Amino acid sequence: MRLIAIVLAALLLGACSSKSTPPPAATSGPTLDCAKPANSAQQLVCDDPVLRDLDNRIAGGYQRALDRTGADKSALTAAQDKWAAQRDACAKNADVRTCVREAYQTRLVELAMSDPATAIPPVVTFRCPAEDSPLTAQFFNQFEPPAAVLEWKGAQHILFAQPSGSGSRYGRQGIEYWEHQGEVQVDFSGIPGCSKFVCKTPS
Repeated sequence: MRLIAIVLAALLLGACSSKSTPPPAATSGPTLDCAKPANSAQQLVCDDPVLRDLDNRIAGGYQRALDRTGADKSALTAAQDKWAAQRDACAKNADVRTCVREAYQTRLVELAMSDPATAIPPVVTFRCPAEDSPLTAQFFNQFEPPAAVLEWKGAQHILFAQPSGSGSRYGRQGIEYWEHQGEVQVDFSGIPGCSKFVCKTPS
């Protein structure tokens, strides 16, 4: 009888212990399967430690966005799928690595901007030629790398800080922004049908 009592006590203790143990926390993994990369852009990410780190940061940021109270999971999933397609399209770019890196940096900015905890900077409106208006910008200097989010003719363009001897310079493939002594030179000529123009900073 004593042996049976000991066995029952052990079973009950085990059952209670298993009930009180919380399930393991969900973890975010990479956004792609390096065992089966689908194209040269994905293969590059798998082979490059810097890009793999960006990939893991994207996965974490995406998961945090999904976990937020009231998150629109369908919209987030659609945006993530669209981004992944854009990253994979870099396989056809002349400079695949730059294209992929900027794709990751762009998505990180988008995810950070949607985070309620992110401090949103004021919108700067530039005085541009009538045919090139409106042009606005927000400067997220707290990001790494610092980013400028331009809004031009209804489209959003996310640029990243570039080395500059003077003034502030931001850019990405196909777009350049340079602010110097109250004047802003914007070059969209890398986008089909677009060109360069000059604006004035707000007085």
